[in-house]
Amino acid sequence: MGANAQNNCSDIFISEYVEGSQNNKAIELYNPTSNPIVLDGVYTMGRERNGNGVPMLMAITGTIPPNGVRVFALDKRDPNGTGTEIPLSDELIAASDDFLNPAYVESNSPMYFNGDDAFFLVKDGNQILDLIGKSGEDPGGGWWALGDPNTRWWTENNTLVRKPTVLRGVSVNPDVFDPSLEWDSLPSDTFTELGEHLCNCSPVSVEEQVENTFSIFPNPVLEGAFAVKSSSMMESISLYSADGRLIEQQNIRSVTYSNIVLPKAEAGVYFIEVTYTDGRKAVQKIMAR
Repeated sequence: MGANAQNNCSDIFISEYVEGSQNNKAIELYNPTSNPIVLDGVYTMGRERNGNGVPMLMAITGTIPPNGVRVFALDKRDPNGTGTEIPLSDELIAASDDFLNPAYVESNSPMYFNGDDAFFLVKDGNQILDLIGKSGEDPGGGWWALGDPNTRWWTENNTLVRKPTVLRGVSVNPDVFDPSLEWDSLPSDTFTELGEHLCNCSPVSVEEQVENTFSIFPNPVLEGAFAVKSSSMMESISLYSADGRLIEQQNIRSVTYSNIVLPKAEAGVYFIEVTYTDGRKAVQKIMAR
């Protein structure tokens, strides 16, 4: 598999890694560009089992909006599942856009990573765009931060969030994988950061994104209507489908609060983009049930 030099902010990379309790496993991909990126037929991802040097890759589909994300979770959703079929937590299901790899087959189990499996994001079948871990290495329980006084595993029973300063994926297998260099570690079964990613690739700086965070309520949307509230003056609100299609745009003329009605109250994932009066933008994901 090849490794080509990448330009900063030029192609998708992994922005969040969830390896939690039971079957709670998910990967968030981030689009650092100013254009939508269609995944179909181009991108694959998956784990390398126990350092065997051969990643198991599966196709992924959908469209990631500009400076947006798409969340892929292990497909375990049977509410009556037991043992190895225990369902994902409700919070993880709500935060995910796609569900993959429902049946476990040892030789074809790309989403069944468990802390000691390197995980690949690949383009065009042979170009490594990103890599978590070190290919060809089985670290035991998982990889850890060098010098960590607790010598704890970072890639097992943790949520990892890519640092905002990371502008591209890892395209070359590292001599040593130290997760603390590019990742922040959160406790097991933390799903609150899924659905958006703060990155210096965004035309809006991280500081500006934090300052202009808006709230949506209720979320999930239950009857097709919701409200958007911000501490900054909003100029317009755009509603996108999960695959990046513009569904509706409303000019709201310098207000901090607005009621919105979904044109079609269909269950699913939507993205709300708020444009502020000074030209800055912010995006959040909503669920309609």
